[in-house]
Amino acid sequence: MPSISNLKSNRSSLRSNHKMHSKKNKEIGHIFSFFSGIAKIQGLPHIFLHEVLLDETGASVAIVIGFDENFVEALFFDENFDLEKLIFRSFQPFSIPFSSDFIGRIVNGLGVPEDRLGSIQGKITSIFRQAPPIIDRESVLTPLSTNIKIIDTNLPLGRGQRELIIGDRKLGKSTIAIDTVLNQKYADPPVYCVYVICGQKKQKLKEIVSLFEKNNTFLYTTIVFAPAGASFAEQYLAPFVGCLIGEYFRDNGKDALIVYDDLSKHAKVYRDISLLLERAPGREAYPGDIFSLHAKLLERAAKLSKKKGGGSLTALPIIETQEGDITSFIPTNIISITDGQIYLERGLFQKRFLPAVNIGLSVSRVGSQAQPKVLKETVGSIRLVLSQYKELQKLSQLETVISAKAQKKIHQGGLILELLKQEKHTNITWPEQAILFYAVEKGLFDDLEKNKWSNFEMLLLGLIKNRHSNILQKIKKGIFDKKIKIEIQKIINAFKKNFVNK
Repeated sequence: MPSISNLKSNRSSLRSNHKMHSKKNKEIGHIFSFFSGIAKIQGLPHIFLHEVLLDETGASVAIVIGFDENFVEALFFDENFDLEKLIFRSFQPFSIPFSSDFIGRIVNGLGVPEDRLGSIQGKITSIFRQAPPIIDRESVLTPLSTNIKIIDTNLPLGRGQRELIIGDRKLGKSTIAIDTVLNQKYADPPVYCVYVICGQKKQKLKEIVSLFEKNNTFLYTTIVFAPAGASFAEQYLAPFVGCLIGEYFRDNGKDALIVYDDLSKHAKVYRDISLLLERAPGREAYPGDIFSLHAKLLERAAKLSKKKGGGSLTALPIIETQEGDITSFIPTNIISITDGQIYLERGLFQKRFLPAVNIGLSVSRVGSQAQPKVLKETVGSIRLVLSQYKELQKLSQLETVISAKAQKKIHQGGLILELLKQEKHTNITWPEQAILFYAVEKGLFDDLEKNKWSNFEMLLLGLIKNRHSNILQKIKKGIFDKKIKIEIQKIINAFKKNFVNK
């Protein structure tokens, strides 16, 4: 099991600091109780929260997570630590290098490289930092394109936003987050990504690494991995390690994205730690301060003002629900912290509507402020059309005769739902989305049979990308005038004739 004593980048500084203070440091700690790396220590009366503890050799062995008048509560990095050893203060908070060297690396929950690619250099910085104050922030207005149609059109994300991904297990929560990371290779300006895997099986890491290598995602991505079998210390610290890595890019005027997969498992780890420390559990057997812990973490996602460099850190926390209950303790906490949620529903998943996003229960509180203007123009009426579609569908089950106008709206709503479907690990850029939904609004797909919609979309986009990429470039620059609209209509109508005749 990895120990923080392997942290070559900051171990020497802690040792020298220990020697510096050895003469004046009269405080010696003795382990009073120890179970699975969770300990209560007697002594060390002047300790501070998140301070690293040292053994007799000066090696880092634990981190302080609480204290009272009798004991210091600590998480040990090695669950097989020799309990006879004395414990000393380091006078330093838990820290890792603050640098861009983390790009393309896989590190554990302590920030230690696990990929055998060498050590990571940088300014040693505490992973527990204050969130940027309001005066150093600005409004979230720059789009963060996921290239997932249902999100970019209905739940647009902005750089600096915190958007929760929530739903029962095995509904595609991680898939949405992974695809968002994969599709950042098309981002302009670039977005650097951090993917935190907390409390998951090791098999998940293998799958993600294989996918990232196949798509060259490690050119801009870091993975922080604390599996279910890792120490409590690793699993507790992993989200904060990932956050500091993302903050490096934000504080240097760049854009970063961090995924926390998932915070419900992180909450469970914190609950286990608290119960083993005999802390009084809070509501629904969770410690009362889990809300504070996650709030401090997610508040660090922000869009900084131009005076502070204009960088951003966008957060996508993932939460697992039980039987679709989004009102239980941990989901309620995260929903109240974030700027909206993407809710995945089992019923939609079973109907093979993928991604299984329930648009009615999902919301982005940043909304169209962070949506490209052209896309905003073409998809502005989607929610209304889908709402009318649901109501008219109910009516059609009761009425035998439906007006032509109602039939047209039902047809259009069904077409939009079909267009919102998307295979995993694919990308549809927002200019392509703008063309598709403009065509739907103008009724250019109305005469196509339903079973041909999906194939027609795929072939049409292929044609536009290969032969009419100049249109996509103009739309990307914000040009969507009458001339381009007429050209799009001509392309679609001409292609439709060939498609129908096949």
